[in-house]
Amino acid sequence: MHKLLKNILILVLLSSAIQANDSSTMIHAINQQKVLLQQILKEYAFLGMENHFKNSTKKLETHLKEYTVNFALLEANLKSKDAKVPLKKSHILWSSLKEYFQTTPSKEKVLTLQKETDKLLQLLSILMKTVLTETKNSSSNIVSIAGYQGVIIERMAALYMIKTWGISDPKFNFKMRESITFFNNSLYKMLESPETSPSNQKAVKKVMRSFKFFEIMNRSKTKFIPTLIYSKTSNIHKQIQKITQTYIEKGK
Repeated sequence: MHKLLKNILILVLLSSAIQANDSSTMIHAINQQKVLLQQILKEYAFLGMENHFKNSTKKLETHLKEYTVNFALLEANLKSKDAKVPLKKSHILWSSLKEYFQTTPSKEKVLTLQKETDKLLQLLSILMKTVLTETKNSSSNIVSIAGYQGVIIERMAALYMIKTWGISDPKFNFKMRESITFFNNSLYKMLESPETSPSNQKAVKKVMRSFKFFEIMNRSKTKFIPTLIYSKTSNIHKQIQKITQTYIEKGK
């Protein structure tokens, strides 16, 4: 019940921010949709491996509901002409993906779902560009960079779960290397940004130290325990969320 009330409060605050045309919060909201897509894929793969770590069944259901509710808010409040087409395409694609994610997980389905969620990520990126183009808030760019780090860390977790499930796809290795490089480069952008306070610089450096694990993991031929990857990515994601929130607060 406590978590339900917390989620309702978040949705109310998100709705108010979007309606008030708070660009930083809108940017964060779009990034959160991208995060949810990766978390949904991660939990789906976990269930496919018959691993119910931290109640993946319930988490998958919750993430699916959150994505649907949050997307409805974006549809209702993103009024830009440039947002109209990607919103419509996103709505159609999500409707079909949501049905797939509610079926019994299978290796055949997850490859298709990974490719289709990538298409949805691209559409959400178009929406992000429309907000960034129209905003006059100087902190919007760093909010976008920091928030997207949460997407990347969850993407790496999802890719690793799919690989551990026994699904072989040459593109997965490329996507993992691409994600690691992108994450590292973005950390340096955050570290060097004039919007980054001394306390946030310390927080970013902490993330850098934590992230070394994934660079080692990617080079290793040893398969790591899925629950370890799950915990490590969740920990880094929480650190990133705190950093992003300070950027949002500073930009208000």
